[in-house]
Amino acid sequence: MLEKLRAATQELHEKIEGENTADLIMKHSISVEQYKKLLLQNYVAYKITEDKIEAQLPEYTSDKTENLAKDLAELNVDLSISENFQHDFTINTDAEALGAWYVVEGSSLGGMMIAKNIKECEQLSSIEEHHFFNGKRQSVDGWRKFTKDLKKRDFSAEEETQAIEKAKETFQFFGKVFREI
Repeated sequence: MLEKLRAATQELHEKIEGENTADLIMKHSISVEQYKKLLLQNYVAYKITEDKIEAQLPEYTSDKTENLAKDLAELNVDLSISENFQHDFTINTDAEALGAWYVVEGSSLGGMMIAKNIKECEQLSSIEEHHFFNGKRQSVDGWRKFTKDLKKRDFSAEEETQAIEKAKETFQFFGKVFREI
């Protein structure tokens, strides 16, 4: 199932990566204002997605939204814009929740790379602690848990389709948030 999700979403994943400003961190050229915007975009996308996953799968846990909220509070960024996107994403089945979970947890691996480079961003040197892009290995523990849980499940053909379609929709939702904020 993991390979099916990866194959079905690879093109969308690459497109979304190209649409946000995280690459400026990799180039060490991001400004504080660009960083605030990147954090806010991530906050909105994760907050809404994670709330919907958790409502469907109570065993789901993550500290991404909490860490983003800490970063944004320290940078005095208003979070209320997330309300504008509440109705743009839904989850109705466990299979859909797993498709969305794939996208949310898979991003942790890229976050590790970003965290390594954020220390080199001169314009962000006044920020004492990065909570979201923290580079801590436990941030990939959610990915490990997800893949372990996914391997234990037997998916019907309909559930496979639901999970794959929701993973695609999740990438598209993230893209929408990144374009509109």
